[in-house]
Amino acid sequence: MAINMRKSFLLFLLVGPLLFSSCRKEIGKASWDTELLAPLVDASLNINNILPDSYLQANADSSLKIVFNNDLYKINMDTLFNIGDTTIHNGYAVGGTVSLSPGFAIPFPPSTSTTYSLPGIELRTVIVKSGYVKFHVKSKIQEATTYVYSIPCATLAGVPFSIHVNVPARVGSTPGTYSQTFDLSGYTINLTGPTGTLINTIYTSLSANISSAATSAVTVNPSDSLIIDNTFFDIIPYYAKGYFGNNTYNVGPSESAFTLFDRIVDGTIQLEDVNFNFKIENPIGMDARLHVNNISSINTHTGTSINLINSLISSPININRASESGGTVFPTYASFPLNTSNSNIKQMIENLPNKFSYSMQMVTDPLGNISGSNDFIYSDKLLKASLDMEIPLSLVANNLTLADTLALNISQSNGTQSIHDGYITLFANNGFPFNAKLQLYLLDDNNIAVDSIFGYANTIVEAPVNSSLRVISKKMTKITVPVSESKMDQLYHTKKAVLKVKFNTIDQPQYIKIYSEYSIDVKLVGDFNYTIQLQ
Repeated sequence: MAINMRKSFLLFLLVGPLLFSSCRKEIGKASWDTELLAPLVDASLNINNILPDSYLQANADSSLKIVFNNDLYKINMDTLFNIGDTTIHNGYAVGGTVSLSPGFAIPFPPSTSTTYSLPGIELRTVIVKSGYVKFHVKSKIQEATTYVYSIPCATLAGVPFSIHVNVPARVGSTPGTYSQTFDLSGYTINLTGPTGTLINTIYTSLSANISSAATSAVTVNPSDSLIIDNTFFDIIPYYAKGYFGNNTYNVGPSESAFTLFDRIVDGTIQLEDVNFNFKIENPIGMDARLHVNNISSINTHTGTSINLINSLISSPININRASESGGTVFPTYASFPLNTSNSNIKQMIENLPNKFSYSMQMVTDPLGNISGSNDFIYSDKLLKASLDMEIPLSLVANNLTLADTLALNISQSNGTQSIHDGYITLFANNGFPFNAKLQLYLLDDNNIAVDSIFGYANTIVEAPVNSSLRVISKKMTKITVPVSESKMDQLYHTKKAVLKVKFNTIDQPQYIKIYSEYSIDVKLVGDFNYTIQLQ
């Protein structure tokens, strides 16, 4: 017997999948009509079946609170700068016809450099997370040539990048060619150029010779050119150091998913208290100034959007730079409390948002190059703005409706058995201080509801509470659902269903706390009429 239990779902939502996954029976090869009374589900469910464990923390009195972090925005390294592809081009051609002996050194410049276009940015060092250099040679010389190609400014474990290359001679009118791509991952690149005084500059060195294996001198004409291109591409830094510039970046308008209330589709909730922190973590060695233009909670089910009202909006936030020592980064933090006394954050959360929208503006290095070009950034340690939330599970719920779409896969065992009709009975011994109503809608191939299972009002009764509104005992509710032959046939042909649960707290408008020991015992019993076919 298969039982489909979805741990992260609210405990009442378990009833639907359990019901359907439990209706299938393995029957032997006989042929008779029979009545079968069988327990389908017997389970005890607690608060951890309502919300993921990672969201819940218990207070000293065992009452629970939701602790949740929602990242709004994280700056990417390529927001500050992007190292584009670049090519260093070298060419050689003689001024007249000459004879070059074996081993003759072809006169190329000792080093050649290129400077990246990074307006306002002055990089001195990068460590490559991933990236490549392509070395391409085209030779029209009628003899093999040899090269030592180096990138003195790119080192791995202190050793500069260097390769030895042999290029074949021209054959007829077809040049000799060599092309190879090399991985630069892990290399440290000094971008101060050959003099150590430049910025954003990478340089290479090259020595070229007529092959020493040649048996005689080779005649080279002005048309016998030698062209060398080395292209740096897809360079993504893991680390960068320099001056990141006094620049202004607009962030958003953008949206961030808020998953806490994902399954709530209707109803209202009142919370006794809400505490948020708008927090900025800066592990970048760069000062910044942030202006928060807007933060809004958005409920796409109702179309309601509520803007944050707090002094945080439009006030400049100065963000101090991080520091590093021996490869260890020490971030800086800024935190701004949002609570019921200084903002409308409670109303924003009672909006049951599934999204937050935000719009910000960030100014980098607002005081200029005060670090002496020692700003730094790691690709995996980035400045982020987040909302840290703590909500006591003390609430009033009014027709709060949760929904989930379930996949159904009910077969008739290849026609060897079928259920004529019968009943499914739910026994719910409820230890929670709220009641619930259930409904399961069967969907057609266009996801349109065509039928339902609970065709009449049904309520799982809330548990009784004492004067402190704490549950004193569980309350049993019995709900019996008739299942006709036509409804069973509809179930067999349904691939998806929507399960909705609507619940209310008792004694409204008093706030009800939820405690860690609360649970509900659920038992599902099927009383079916089967037809079993002989084979």
